[in-house]
Amino acid sequence: MLWKFLQKRDNVKKYPNILLVRHGETEWNLEVRFQGYLDSPLTSKGRLQAKENGIKLKKYIEKNSINPIIFSSPLGRAKNTAYIISNEVGVRKEDIIFDNRIIEFNYGIFEGKRKRDVLNTKEFKDREANKWHYVVKNGDSYEIVHNRILKFLDSLNSIDWIIIVAHEMVNRIIRGIYCNFSNSKTLTLKQPNSQIFILQNGEYSILN
Repeated sequence: MLWKFLQKRDNVKKYPNILLVRHGETEWNLEVRFQGYLDSPLTSKGRLQAKENGIKLKKYIEKNSINPIIFSSPLGRAKNTAYIISNEVGVRKEDIIFDNRIIEFNYGIFEGKRKRDVLNTKEFKDREANKWHYVVKNGDSYEIVHNRILKFLDSLNSIDWIIIVAHEMVNRIIRGIYCNFSNSKTLTLKQPNSQIFILQNGEYSILN
């Protein structure tokens, strides 16, 4: 069943239909550490999530007779998820397009640290107070990431369907751009590792 979340767009650029995937669970997800540009391996559960997402995608692709191109973040957790998915949907690994513009948010000085260990720092509190515009030291702001993802989406000309394998924060912004959400609405969006979104006609749905 597809549960639809509607947000009409007026005079907004037409983007490809997108099957939006988050990488499988990682060791640092379990430890609640900031990953960003750093990486940690998929857990056994994460590899299973990737496989199950691949199976769901295969069923959807076959049912709708589509031939999507796979784009992935180049970070290891996304890359390995994309490889597992490509095997399930019948796309050659060498045909996956790894694009730096959909790499995860750079957490700068927070990377590798447990969230609980930075909650009371001035840097973290300052960021929480101005989350969209605040640039983490040696890292990104949501605005910076939004601008590079917008360039990525605007470059996808004459493509009908794509699969994107990326990260929660990146996928949050992709949905925000695609559905024309406000910055504040975009910041509330979540995506479990096992969930896939269908982005089509300015709306998003959950693929079950």
